[in-house]
Amino acid sequence: MLNGNTIELGVCYYPEHWDTSFWKEDMLRMKSYGIGVIRVAEFAWNLFEPEEGRFDDSFWDRFLNVAKDCGMQVIFCTPTATPPAWLTEKYPEVLNCDIYGHPVYHGMRKHHNMTSPVYLDFVKKIVEHIAAHYSAHPAIIGWQIDNEVNCETNSYHAPSDHEAFRKYLKEKYGTLENLNRAMGTTFWNQTYTDWEQVHLSRYTLANSNNPHMMLEEKRFISEAAINYIGIQADIIRKYRRPEQFITTNGLFGVLDNHKLVKEKLDFITYDSYPNFAFAMEGSKLSPRSLRDRETSFNLAKTRSVSNRFGIIEQQSGPGGWNTRLLQPAPKPGQLRLWTFQSIAHGADFVSYFRWRTCTFGTEMYWHGLLNYDNFPNRRTEELLRVSEDIQKIQRIAGTKHTAKFAILCDTTMSGTAWRTNGTDP
Repeated sequence: MLNGNTIELGVCYYPEHWDTSFWKEDMLRMKSYGIGVIRVAEFAWNLFEPEEGRFDDSFWDRFLNVAKDCGMQVIFCTPTATPPAWLTEKYPEVLNCDIYGHPVYHGMRKHHNMTSPVYLDFVKKIVEHIAAHYSAHPAIIGWQIDNEVNCETNSYHAPSDHEAFRKYLKEKYGTLENLNRAMGTTFWNQTYTDWEQVHLSRYTLANSNNPHMMLEEKRFISEAAINYIGIQADIIRKYRRPEQFITTNGLFGVLDNHKLVKEKLDFITYDSYPNFAFAMEGSKLSPRSLRDRETSFNLAKTRSVSNRFGIIEQQSGPGGWNTRLLQPAPKPGQLRLWTFQSIAHGADFVSYFRWRTCTFGTEMYWHGLLNYDNFPNRRTEELLRVSEDIQKIQRIAGTKHTAKFAILCDTTMSGTAWRTNGTDP
């Protein structure tokens, strides 16, 4: 998969959400629709380590053997996006904090920070165990690290983050004198006389901080995220089979994805949700708005990050939590349209989110290919047509394309500069 020789379809699957009697039937049905790859385990830490230091592989051993018997290929994930309650309650220093210094408590996802020595130690242990135990399994074709790093937030203010920021600045500037000069701290009497006075942005009147330090903060967060992903990638590389790839998913803010892929991954995967245009804050679209076209822009950015890439989550149904992100169902034909939009932008792999809509939890209103009733529907009928069409265009897999214009993006800022043929448009 993702070797440039074929175009393939996949789906996100959560065996932990279903009785084991569903597994074989589900995967055989997937195969009948042309799906040959599943992604699993990104939120399943407790199934690997139900309590501190005690690992249990019985669940995933059983599931992977069923997948192998069904001829299903598996992308296996590290579960570090949702540390378990036993960890966050005993070691609260692993929790992220908001700009006021208040902890972000357990109950959602991405509630950890990426610089806590305690958390990184647990991450290393769980990834070491998973990689050592599962890499040899013949069903596993690749690895996804974590899930959507910097998605729920790209702002980190835990005590360990402040300490790591000081270390980052010390390594970059050497002395407080150099830091003060570069940050212009003579303005408004912000001069530092001790490293312990240096912090990431904190709440201030008008919520305004030194703009030069805020830029350094964004660079630091990107480096912390790359290090966090890299720690896991390095462990997996010790155990993976040569043909297994390492990736992560999403293109989120305050993260130099080009550097991330170049230094830590084999390629990037993207999560494509075109109807986010209707779900994000302030998204009421006027008749002239082009916001629902932004997926094409994001796919172009993904291709620039990684000339081989896949879509690990392709929207397949209506979405929304009980608190936010409400969005309509794809119109008839849009699932097919979005799939081929991704392929036209260079994706050799499209994986739908998700197989069957969950009946509980925060995403019980986030529909997949199948509804709660588990019956075929117009989306699965459309999927079957997509699968048949893809077989007709396999010859374009791995096609090279030379772009005639460029999109220049600054990962630390929100603006985008356009240049075409070396001149401003």
